[in-house]
Amino acid sequence: MRTGLRSFIACFVASLALGTSGGLLGCGNSRPPVFPPDASLEDKIELTREHLRLPGAAVAVYEGGTPLVDRAFGVASLETGEPLTREHRFRVASMAKPVVATVVLQLVDDGLLTLDDAISVHLPGVPDGDRITVRMLAQHTSGLRNYIGLPGVKEGFASEPTRSWTEAELLDIAYDAGPHFEPPGDGWMYSNTNYILLGQLIERLEGEPLNNVIQRRICQPLGLTATFYSADAAMPAPYATGYQMGDADGPNFWVGVGDVHHDVTKTSPSMWHGAGAMVSTLDDVQILMNAIATGALVSESSFKEQTTWRDSGYPVDYSYGLGLINYFGAIGHNGNVPGYQVTAMRDPERDLSIVVLTNLYSSFNYEDPADAIFFVIMRHLTGRSYAAPGWKGW
Repeated sequence: MRTGLRSFIACFVASLALGTSGGLLGCGNSRPPVFPPDASLEDKIELTREHLRLPGAAVAVYEGGTPLVDRAFGVASLETGEPLTREHRFRVASMAKPVVATVVLQLVDDGLLTLDDAISVHLPGVPDGDRITVRMLAQHTSGLRNYIGLPGVKEGFASEPTRSWTEAELLDIAYDAGPHFEPPGDGWMYSNTNYILLGQLIERLEGEPLNNVIQRRICQPLGLTATFYSADAAMPAPYATGYQMGDADGPNFWVGVGDVHHDVTKTSPSMWHGAGAMVSTLDDVQILMNAIATGALVSESSFKEQTTWRDSGYPVDYSYGLGLINYFGAIGHNGNVPGYQVTAMRDPERDLSIVVLTNLYSSFNYEDPADAIFFVIMRHLTGRSYAAPGWKGW
């Protein structure tokens, strides 16, 4: 929700979650394009893509099971001009969080832990681990620092974008900085640190790598064939090249500053591990989010826990469950890592699902492009602005 310098204080708060979302849905610094009065929804998406200088966007919009949009716009590669298709893979960043949280709830359903277990019962060495519960990690109420928001960390990542970071290195950064708030459970602050720990918890209880568990518990039951978790930079073809804006000297990581698109596809996802090192496609994300947002993968009691919302304190209708965002009544998640941004939301009242995958981290005007397209879609369908504070006219 997160990507660099913002004009509004909510955007500053959200930027603490840089790289895998979790703050407000987007923070903009310019007005949207002007649409002709008779513009269709597809016209508006394409005009928005051009306005943001976004290479490509894969978009699915379904209402009551009827597709309103289900196609790719633009290109997978600026260098080759290869058209983007619905089959191209993207890094989907914090879409890992609903997946990880859902696996945790499945383990609860299997009787292997409870949400109120102290994390120290399962993982030693976590500061205040005897007071921080599994629920607090999943809900971002643990108080553990979000390492990416700490001074110098973003700069360190940008200076060595292909470096392989270990989970221990990232956790040490967070632990050394001390807590966001005290005592655990008393506040709310989005923190990627929480989901690195939940990934470790899953591996500890299941005795196998996180991707193996995700394949067995999530992907195979849903028939997902193009989704996987990996902290390695390799992506199997076909994949969308990921871009970052910059200047002639190179990309400007974390902010949409500059007028040159730079290929940052090989930026290491080891910056995130269980918090955001996931790859998927348009079809798979649509199936995945609809399943998670309707409780299809967990028990009724666990889904009730997952959709018990904690107010974020942001000046907008944004609350957080267990790995799920509730944004003006729409349930899902968004996220971004260098080169990519994703927004996947489901509005249960309208039986409306929206998935937007983009191969640009942030536009030259600071808009998070998938969020911007989401706002355009919702405004077209409802006549209402879903934009967060700081966005002007969206």
